[in-house]
Amino acid sequence: MRTFHEQGFVILRSIVPTDVVRQLRHLIEERYQDPATHTAEPGLDLVRGGVSLMRMFEYHRAFRDLVEFQPVIGLVEEILGTDCHMVAQNALRTPTGKGIVNWHIDDALFFPFLAQVPAIADAVMPLPCFSLNVMVALSDTDDERFGPTQVVSGSHLSGREPQHEPVLPAGTTSISLLARAGDVYLVNSQTWHRGAQNHSQRIRYLLTTTYGRRFISQRFFPFMNYRMPPAVLHGASDRLLRLLGCHEKGPYG
Repeated sequence: MRTFHEQGFVILRSIVPTDVVRQLRHLIEERYQDPATHTAEPGLDLVRGGVSLMRMFEYHRAFRDLVEFQPVIGLVEEILGTDCHMVAQNALRTPTGKGIVNWHIDDALFFPFLAQVPAIADAVMPLPCFSLNVMVALSDTDDERFGPTQVVSGSHLSGREPQHEPVLPAGTTSISLLARAGDVYLVNSQTWHRGAQNHSQRIRYLLTTTYGRRFISQRFFPFMNYRMPPAVLHGASDRLLRLLGCHEKGPYG
């Protein structure tokens, strides 16, 4: 917890079993190779930019069940609260020469005042985290040439955005999250990050599940008209149902 709040990320080693990693990687490739994925009407929004496969929890129960995977979900709930939910779940399939190379944060800038009064970040630590990404490495990215996720430690406390540039602003330094298949890393949505270009001949596979506090809206396209397939809810535990968005009554309704 302390590392996550101070650095804006934390790495958990050897969390997902090898057989689960192998199954998820196979399912991602299977979905990517399915012609229906690429010919689907725009309203289904199944693939973006050729590398990001959307709403994997709809595709196979193995992805859905990973939403409440222990011990990761326990840490997520400790950070976001026990009424948090999944915001999105996407798979990244990054072939040679590709990568999400622009530095970015994953939501609105929550604390812009920190840019003017940086001492507040030290005085009130930890600042609340409203949303985060749980990234599961499904292939080894233990060398720079494989295009690892890169972050700027502490950038979630800067009160600034990296302006979506492929090169970091002067005075900032990136860290490559070198990982083995089965490692998991949690990244605050406000932490500057990117997926470096894959310079190897090997496809990089990564599963990203985003979680948010209850007031952070779920991002399932087409948003207002989205309807979760009944099969996704079938057999889910009470905890998983809540993580999928089935909340009890609360503020505003």
